[in-house]
Parts: sequence; C-alpha cells; structure tokens
Amino acid sequence: MDNQLTYIILGAGLQLVLFVGYKLLKQPKIYWIIFLLTVGFSFFGYLNIDRHSLEMVNGNAATWTFLPFFFIVYFGLFRQLFLKLFKNEPLITGYIQTSWEQGEYRRLHFGDAIFTISTLILPFLTILLID
Repeated sequence: MDNQLTYIILGAGLQLVLFVGYKLLKQPKIYWIIFLLTVGFSFFGYLNIDRHSLEMVNGNAATWTFLPFFFIVYFGLFRQLFLKLFKNEPLITGYIQTSWEQGEYRRLHFGDAIFTISTLILPFLTILLID
C-alpha cells in the first residue's frame, strides 16, 4: 500500500464513520472494541511511516491513520467531562439543527456545539502537531 490517497481516505473516512455513529460508542463494550481496533489501525500506520512513497510536502500520509484513534480518545474524554458537567449525554449537532429533529429528549445547548466541534477538529489539529 504505497498510495498516499489510500491512507488519507481510510483515516478520514473511518473518523467520519465513527463521528456519524457516535451513539453506538456510548456502550462501553462497543467503545472498547472500537478503541482496540483504532489502536491496531494506528499501529499499522506507524509501521508504514518510514516509507518514502508516503512522504508528502506537509508530512506523511501514514499519520492520517491516527485520526480514528485520536477521535476515540477525545470522544471518551470529552464525553466523561460532559457527563460530569451537564449530567446528561452529549449530542453531536448539525448546522442549525434542533434536538427535536434528532428525536432527543432534551434541547441542544452550547455544550453540545463545543463537544461536536472539539471531537471533529481536535484530531486533525493533533495530526498537524505530529507532522
């Protein structure tokens, strides 16, 4: 696998799948299974980080395999913080979306927006710091 685009699409695509399916991650058993899978996926990327064919202008394409792992870590940490602060589950929000469109039991608030943005953006920022 020497194609840079393959690593980028796999890493970003898996993060997007986890982001969309965040409700499944609320179950501890599923969370830890996905966590172990993302650790394995990241380890695969780490083993390929020295390939010259994956070198890009701004880093290495293999570092994109770390995105799902960082998403899972940030999701777990921020979810626990959200539960402590607001005493309910966080909701990942859409642009100008109401809680009633999601079929949820409560209204969306600013904490949900911060949770959404931080779990989506921080993995990318962490990857930029690695490169």
